Amino acid sequence: MRFNSVGFALTVGMALVVVLMGFTLLSAAGLVGFSAADVEAARIEAGKPQPQDTTMALVDAGLPRPALSEAEAAAVAAGSALYASNCAQCHAVNEVVVGPALAGITKRRPVSWLIPWIKNSSKVVASGDEYAVAIYNKYNKQQMPSFGLSDSEVKAILAWLTSQENQGKAMASQL
Repeated sequence: MRFNSVGFALTVGMALVVVLMGFTLLSAAGLVGFSAADVEAARIEAGKPQPQDTTMALVDAGLPRPALSEAEAAAVAAGSALYASNCAQCHAVNEVVVGPALAGITKRRPVSWLIPWIKNSSKVVASGDEYAVAIYNKYNKQQMPSFGLSDSEVKAILAWLTSQENQGKAMASQL
């Protein structure tokens, strides 16, 4: 029997595409993949020192960001991925989609308020928080889904949002 290398390559290629699509779907559903907690656990296991979380100090202060350190760049990159998989369906940085625009969110509310809000907004609304109830009512009582995010993952999303705000300001100042 004769071996058909083109047919074999196409079969292997299609199998790889199916596996990658399956992984993508499972990852989007949160059933597989890596979280910031997994990366941190691996870093501790390997004996590498934990980077200091200076990202939120810059976010909280509302200061222009200097060049990002390696740890900050990693947090922004993680935040970008987390934003794309959890937030982008309903939010944009500078425009209202289903929910409010997120530019300047750390200027409107403290990070200590944003973390529980992002993790489980219905719990914050149910607590009677005036700002939470006002947002809930303003956006047609559309409930934001609860996310199984860690505090560091929420901070990474906020760091990414701040980096996007600062990019917009830098571009505007160049015009």
